[in-house]
Amino acid sequence: MSAADPKDKRDNSSDEITYEENKDRQPSYATGHRPSTLLSAAERARRNINAKLANPLQGYSYAELKKMGRDYAYEHALAEEEDVRALELGAMLARDPEKIDHMRQYGLTDAEHEVLRKEFINRWSQPKLLYLVIVLCSTCAAVQGMGMAVVTL
Repeated sequence: MSAADPKDKRDNSSDEITYEENKDRQPSYATGHRPSTLLSAAERARRNINAKLANPLQGYSYAELKKMGRDYAYEHALAEEEDVRALELGAMLARDPEKIDHMRQYGLTDAEHEVLRKEFINRWSQPKLLYLVIVLCSTCAAVQGMGMAVVTL
């Protein structure tokens, strides 16, 4: 476009917008534009109480959650007794994961309780072979991606 083009009538002397020019400007909710703030995204998230997600299962009783787990198992053809029991307990545990001691009255065995307690205390105590498989699969995927990139050039 030339300088005399009638479509471009704006002043190009300063395309930079400064804070001083826009400090009194109201946010436009139609376009989603809001004036910039001095806080980082992490700080804004920390300060925003509503950013913390509530557990959607908090409003259900344990009996309702157990029924929901059982219904899910039957709906998805997981009708073996152990599968149904696991989904019932899983639904109840998803409501309050910290209260695993409370789950013994709903049929959680001592062995299951110990495994859950260990998982809750030390989330990274997995077998070393699992980490090896993850690293190998990730490396293979990266090599395959590089190979595909070279072929498509």
